[in-house]
Amino acid sequence: MRKIVLTISFFGFLTLLACKKEVQVTPAAATDTITSTASSDKNVNLADLPAAALTLINKYYKQDNIASYEIKTIPIVGKSFEVKFNDGSEIGFQENGDWHEWKDAKGLPADVLPLAIKTYLTNNYSKTFATSIEKESKKINIELASGVDLEFDQDGNFVRIDQ
Repeated sequence: MRKIVLTISFFGFLTLLACKKEVQVTPAAATDTITSTASSDKNVNLADLPAAALTLINKYYKQDNIASYEIKTIPIVGKSFEVKFNDGSEIGFQENGDWHEWKDAKGLPADVLPLAIKTYLTNNYSKTFATSIEKESKKINIELASGVDLEFDQDGNFVRIDQ
């Protein structure tokens, strides 16, 4: 029971950190504190982002469209980056620059979706489009503009409609 409570508290705690530019989480056993710095200037130092993330941003968006970004450092997990654009789009990157989450209300770029998922959407949801994708270790979640949430396995095979 204690592990469940600690897990829920830890993830709830991380949710509160989302409004900061840079977050360093110190292990609870050490000091039970968080240090953070938020930048109030509009200049985005793109050198903070991994090269692979910059390549992807340059492919699909304009760098001057970047509204803000967050760098999150969590012990054991490492760094992650979240880039927010002026048009409301967001991309979450892993430390190596691979994206793990992508949201765009206008629709995700066609080549972002794995082929199996793209085929499934074409065959079953041709009147709508994907607005969000999240890759987890064993599943991929897709949100459609129609409000339907779909779950796929890591190979892109349909699993279920996520309620």
